[in-house]
Amino acid sequence: MKSGKKFGLYTAIMIVIANMVGTGVFTSLGFQVIGIKSGSAILLLWFIGGLISFFGAYSYAILGSFYKKNGGEYLFLKSAYSEQLGFLSGWISFLLGFAAPIALACFGFSSYFSGMLHTDENSHILGIPLTDLYSVIILVCITLMHSYSHKVSAWFQNVLSSLKILILVILILIGFSIDQKTEVNFHIDNHFIGNIWNKAFVVCLFWVTYAYSGWNAAAYIGGEVRNPKKNLPLALIVGTGTVSILYILLNYVFLKHIPISEMAGKLDIGIIYADKILGTVWGRVFGGIIAFLLLSSISSMVLAGPRVTNAVAKDFPKLNWFSQENEAGIPKRALWIQALIVMIFVLTSGFESLITMIGFVLNLFTMLTVIGSIRVGLRIKKVSGLVNKFVFPTFPIIFLAFQSWILCFGLYSKTKESLIGLGITLIGIPVYKWVKKD
Repeated sequence: MKSGKKFGLYTAIMIVIANMVGTGVFTSLGFQVIGIKSGSAILLLWFIGGLISFFGAYSYAILGSFYKKNGGEYLFLKSAYSEQLGFLSGWISFLLGFAAPIALACFGFSSYFSGMLHTDENSHILGIPLTDLYSVIILVCITLMHSYSHKVSAWFQNVLSSLKILILVILILIGFSIDQKTEVNFHIDNHFIGNIWNKAFVVCLFWVTYAYSGWNAAAYIGGEVRNPKKNLPLALIVGTGTVSILYILLNYVFLKHIPISEMAGKLDIGIIYADKILGTVWGRVFGGIIAFLLLSSISSMVLAGPRVTNAVAKDFPKLNWFSQENEAGIPKRALWIQALIVMIFVLTSGFESLITMIGFVLNLFTMLTVIGSIRVGLRIKKVSGLVNKFVFPTFPIIFLAFQSWILCFGLYSKTKESLIGLGITLIGIPVYKWVKKD
């Protein structure tokens, strides 16, 4: 593929940032302050979440710089372990891994957009709820945008993601420029220590990691990034680092301006914040702004998902139909198959439970991938600047320790859903044997 038909470093970074920044940072704080009252303890939560994500991004960067192809976990697991394990990862990505989160993001967009337009939630057109129709329309438009060329995809993704960052920076700067303060304590004192040893701190850390999910996004398009050995690691690390800084600063201004009593148990923290610092009218407008922010998240997932399907299909003749690319090298069929699956989820409203079901499995594949990064890193440590004695294998090992806890916690708290997700994954074994059979 010619360099003119590939994504540059800036686009790869924007894909990571867009994948990470969704509604999580605007919704989770209301539940954190129920059990944690120290502002410094809450900021520590977000710092740890960012640090763990950074360690994960570093681990994926080792693999991405070595393999330099599309596919993400499918490619990494196939290469580091076995083709069957890689296939199971691709199987779950094809069915649910991208489609369900895209459906959730589309639904989030339509909900905020409807609120901005004051649409009656019971409104229907041709028997279809208006919110579902908004979701389908925006999905089709974004899929079309990514169906033609890398130039169009890059322009669309860069504009949306750059505006997203600009909006977040403006919200942070306004929060810092206004003197109004709440009773939240940001000191490192006994209150802080008591909060971080509280069980609620550990539980909240589990959910903060979900707000950081998406840090591995650029790994799915490694084969379409210019100079992947250099740019892919930079995209993963710079994108994750940027989001971590934005998240910490954004939560600081939220805590600075919104009393804990007004946040506790609330989902719409972003709207409450805008209402506090800009007035009631802007509070309503902010719902529309959040809808806009979600567009870049939808776009980045729509862009990344088909690359996994395409990579899997190229390796198995029976799946060759899915591997067709247009003249620009875009996996057009995989794009529209993904869009069809998302539409089914949107119109049946069955995606939220599916996301819960696959959470355990996706975390398991991530953990296996990072173990694979250690195996690969030990082989290439003499030729890669990424692999050096100061950070390797320390960063991957710290990530694995945390990921092990995430897996155990997820399995314990969502046992039924986790086992169903594992069952859906294991169905991929007979499918693999079928596609392998001559």
